[in-house]
Amino acid sequence: MKFEFYPKESKLHDFLQFPRLLYYREEFDKSKKDINFQEILMEDYRSFVSKVEEKLNPFAKKIEKFYMKEYLSDYDFIDLISRATGIFDYKDEKDYLDMLLSLDENEVKRGIIYSMMLINDDYLDDLDETVKKADEISSNYNGMIEFIKELPIEAGSKWNFFLIAEEPLKYMEMYVKLMEELLPIFDEIYSPFEDEVKEYGEYLVNFLNEKGAEGLEQITYSIVNVNLLDDENMNILISLMFPYALSIITTSKVNYTAWGLRMEEAFKKMKEINENKTLERVQIFKNLGDKTRYEVLKLIAAGETSTKVIAKTLGVSSATISYHINNFLTSKVIKMDKSNDKFGYVVDYELLEGAIEEFKKDMNFPK
Repeated sequence: MKFEFYPKESKLHDFLQFPRLLYYREEFDKSKKDINFQEILMEDYRSFVSKVEEKLNPFAKKIEKFYMKEYLSDYDFIDLISRATGIFDYKDEKDYLDMLLSLDENEVKRGIIYSMMLINDDYLDDLDETVKKADEISSNYNGMIEFIKELPIEAGSKWNFFLIAEEPLKYMEMYVKLMEELLPIFDEIYSPFEDEVKEYGEYLVNFLNEKGAEGLEQITYSIVNVNLLDDENMNILISLMFPYALSIITTSKVNYTAWGLRMEEAFKKMKEINENKTLERVQIFKNLGDKTRYEVLKLIAAGETSTKVIAKTLGVSSATISYHINNFLTSKVIKMDKSNDKFGYVVDYELLEGAIEEFKKDMNFPK
């Protein structure tokens, strides 16, 4: 496996995700009691987010049109577009925005539907056939509306997509205008850290190329399962905006991993917490103390891994399901799995069985 770092694409990725930070603090405060390892998030990052939020607040109404308040949503306008267009090989952020303005109405619609199909596991084994199916849905207004109606997202977000379906080019122009307004603010915030991002990205890929899969296990303390990363090349972007997150992004062009700038620190702290077996058990049982989360785990145990299906079954949004799944992953109650080139989840029965046995010992269960 070869690892490669892309500094320009790292910056572009962060630029497109930048407006999301408007909601970060609110979402964190609402859910911090439930977040696993919340102590990992350093105070300097919370301060950083507060400063960004102040800069973004004057644009809040415009941002809400394109970025959902559900923090872990996969359905932000630009997420859908960028999965179809890719973000590689553009000179800079302005070049990418110019490309967006060059898309015609059918390309915008098809890109949105295609990406929704990728997210919802509705795609076929043949990606060319998936593009054809997306083209068929997007070329029929009623078909597109029916497709959007079935999405596991809140009603307000569906309404935004109905409007976009009616006037895709108008909304694309509005989005690009917003991002052009935000670009100087983003540059001001990003530029003091740009050298650090580049230096860390180069260090990371040099380390991984030298050590291989063993190095990835070493740097993540075996929290990341290297068997999932079976592509010949692993394209790495370093994220300043989301320094404590790790995401594997699938697009129609080039797949990549967005690796947070502080992920090494996060992995180290997660390891320290997990090594304290009492704390580990607390994290596990904490995750089973929420009814919705418990129902999510039951569905995963039954073999269901589609966030769309789980969300529809439980009557909640896909962002809510993603939130619960992330908590299960960080507490290691479930593990990522890969079958037929699709990512999914499986329950770690060995971990749960061990936790239950240790719980019995803690509580002096009669033998």
